[in-house]
Amino acid sequence: MALNQDKVGTTYPPYTYEVTRAKIHEYAVALGETDPRYLSDGDDCAAPPTFAACFTVIRGGAALFADPDLGTHPALVHGSQRYVYGERPLRPGDVLECTPRIADISTRGANEMLTVEVACRFQDTGEPAVTSEGVIVFLGSAPTDDAEEGAA
Repeated sequence: MALNQDKVGTTYPPYTYEVTRAKIHEYAVALGETDPRYLSDGDDCAAPPTFAACFTVIRGGAALFADPDLGTHPALVHGSQRYVYGERPLRPGDVLECTPRIADISTRGANEMLTVEVACRFQDTGEPAVTSEGVIVFLGSAPTDDAEEGAA
């Protein structure tokens, strides 16, 4: 079953995420980070650059996978991930409002590439915090010429 191309541009309901010192520390330890900023108990504590994976990749994608009209299926792999940060780092106490959106659906051979964008803003100021862009590859779901001919 192919993904529904009409869903490109669809925005899903926003969700909030609170950045805490404990979450930053836990993530840094899991990565084996030694940078003191990530393990600090002081005001200089900041999140590592990939920390956004904690609240964008799985949680941001959950709404898409719950959408019965999108046509997702379990034969998939994570294709790529990137983060674009705003002016200030993520720190303990920050509350983010994150909005998932389907940015693109494209086809490569027998596979489809679903690009998911999750734009997060600082709840207190509305300024951009981080935007996550992930590509999920759905294996074997691209429409084939035979399928298109049979539908005509």
